[in-house]
This record gives sequence, C-alpha cells and structure tokens, in this order.
Amino acid sequence: MDEKHERLWGDSENVCHKTAWACARHAQRTILPAAQPGFQVVGLRLLRANSTKDNDNHGSVDSIMKSYLEGCGVPTTRIGQAEVPRLIMGIHPYDGCSYQNKERDAANFRVFSRVQSVADVLRYAVEEGGITAVQVDHMLPRLDRLHLQAIWETEQLTATQLGIVAYILIPVTLDGEIVSYSDRAHSTFYAHNEVLAGQAFRDHFHRDDIIRYNLGDTFDGIVTPETVPPYTEADAARFEIDYGILEQYLGFFAGCDILVADPGAEIDLLAMTGRFDLIREYLGFLRERFDTVITSVHHAGVTLPLLEAENIPVDGYLTTVNALGTFMFPTRDMAIDAIRQASKPVIAIKPMAGGRYLGHKAFDYVFNGIGVSASMFGMGTLDQVRETTQAAREVLGVA
Repeated sequence: MDEKHERLWGDSENVCHKTAWACARHAQRTILPAAQPGFQVVGLRLLRANSTKDNDNHGSVDSIMKSYLEGCGVPTTRIGQAEVPRLIMGIHPYDGCSYQNKERDAANFRVFSRVQSVADVLRYAVEEGGITAVQVDHMLPRLDRLHLQAIWETEQLTATQLGIVAYILIPVTLDGEIVSYSDRAHSTFYAHNEVLAGQAFRDHFHRDDIIRYNLGDTFDGIVTPETVPPYTEADAARFEIDYGILEQYLGFFAGCDILVADPGAEIDLLAMTGRFDLIREYLGFLRERFDTVITSVHHAGVTLPLLEAENIPVDGYLTTVNALGTFMFPTRDMAIDAIRQASKPVIAIKPMAGGRYLGHKAFDYVFNGIGVSASMFGMGTLDQVRETTQAAREVLGVA
C-alpha cells in the first residue's frame, strides 16, 4: 500500500485532513495515460481504429451495445446538451469514503478494493435498477482506476454503455502553489458563511455529522478566521488557473465518453473572492472539450446567488440536498432557498445525508419536496444498493 493510502487507511491517521470542508482526496492529483495510438474509444470500449468488428462471432460492437439512454430504466431530464437519467450512481464508497468513521472507511476499502466486487454492484444497478449514469473522478489513483475498470466490465456484461459524469478538479494557484483546499481557503469559506448567517451558521456547523467525520470525530484544530487568515482581495487578485495541470487531470478520462463534465467546487473559493473572470475562463476551456458542463458547489447558500447574479454560463449545479441539512451551508434553510431560486437544473448529492437518512423518505424529499432535476447517491453493497434503488425508483414512479 502506497503512502497515500497509508494516510487514508492506516490506524493512526484520519481518513480526512483537519479542515472543515473537504477530504484529503480533494488535494491529490493523478493522471491516467491516454488511449493507445491507433485506437478509438466508444464509452469505455477500446476499439481498433477503422475496424467495424470486435471479432468474427459478435459482429459490430455498436450493433450490440445499447446506449445509456436505450438501457435507461428511469426517467430522464435535460441538462445542457445531455439527456441525463434522474438517478446517477455516485462514486462513494468505492473510493473508500463512508461519511461515517475511519473504521467503516477501512471496511469499504477491503470490500471494494477488487474490480469484481464493484462490478457486481454496478451490474445490478444497470440490469435491475435501470440506472445507466455513473460518476467518476480522478483523485485517488488506485481506487479510481479500479472504478473505471469496473465500469468497463459492467458495460461488457450488460451490453450497455454508461453515461459518465466526470468530476474534474480545477487547480487554482497562488504564486505557483495550488490553494484550492488550503487552510486559508477553508478559512475563507468559514468567513463568508459566518458573515451571511452568523451564529446560525456556527451552530449548524458544529452539529454537522459529515464535518465531524471530516475532522476525525473532533472539532479540535478547526480552521476559522481566528486561527488562519482568509484570503484577501489582494491575494485573490493573484489567483491563476494552472492549465497544464488541468490538462493532466483531463488525461485521466482519456478514452471515456463523457456525458457531463463537472468541474469541482473550487468555484466556491473563486466566487467568494470575486474572481468570476477565472470562472468564465476555465468554463470556456472546458466547453471547448465537453458539450455539457455543470459545476459542483459545496456552499449553496453563499455561492449559488453569486453565480446566478453573475449569470455564470454553466448548464446546472451539483450540490448537497437532504432533509437533515447535513453538509448544507451556511444553514439548511439558506441553502434550500438558494437551490429553489436557481435558474439552472440542480443535481442533488448526499440525499441520504451520508447514510443517516435512508430509504423512500430521502428521495421523496429531494424530488418532491425540493424538486431537483436528478439525484446522485452512494452505492455500497449489493443489499444496500438493492434497497436504495428500489426506494428511489418508487419515488420516481417506476418501481
């Protein structure tokens, strides 16, 4: 096990770093070599260029492989240029993250550290649940490559292409150093949430179970403006996007047919510090490569109104929505108000509050209570996915 995974899974280390907002995985980067010369790619299927058959017995691959829409068994919604299934398979816990505790994280790593165990669950979701969209990210080399392989094997076993929602880090730098999830960035987040909601934010923050999980079940050493200075206007004026590193990030997805590009929640930092010029710049860069571009947002109550006021050209938002208000900032009510007023489609994440609000009621809240366009949810074991998928399908009227 390499040093990175020793930090994630070792008994003496927390799975996440000591900041309020994001797991250590957000600070890591990796690349995957591009597809081999002389090959073309359809979904995750690697075919020789100019070849119309994968072998003499099976004929054209395209003639037997259903598209993600042909295989979809749940309602869809239009987001940008894409027709998106309203249920999307999330990457947790296949990257180890449980949102519960480090013991559960370690158990996830043991269970899902083999391609077959992941592919078995994905296959069930496709064949029995009719869910044909899946999130992929690039932040943990070993586990994310395993996840891609499991997706490829699921496609072969089900003869169904999966639509990929690609989470892409945006490398925001200051004086040549990536600062997207630095302590000063977290202090900046805290400061803007506190200005907007005051004591209500502080109370909500200290009750949040995912925050506690991220901090290793303690609030000791929390990053606030009193402990670490937020970024100033002068600092923000020197922010840049490192497009060389961004190209490396995109290299992980070489050979993948991306349905939706989802640049990461670095947009929170840039919006809070007024760098809308950089947001427009990197979105333009991504739109040259992808037809549909949304954005993740971790601080909906703060960031969404800023993006809306600036008319930032994204096709939708991906953000936390759940009845408990877990990991919704600055408070649940302020986040929900911003979500309801958004002019773009919203994809909910964490609908089950990190495993704390399960079943039919979780999806009834996000779809019927809030009215989101789609929901991405964590997978887990076959039994867990069977129960969750059935509940979600019932809410959408397709059980």
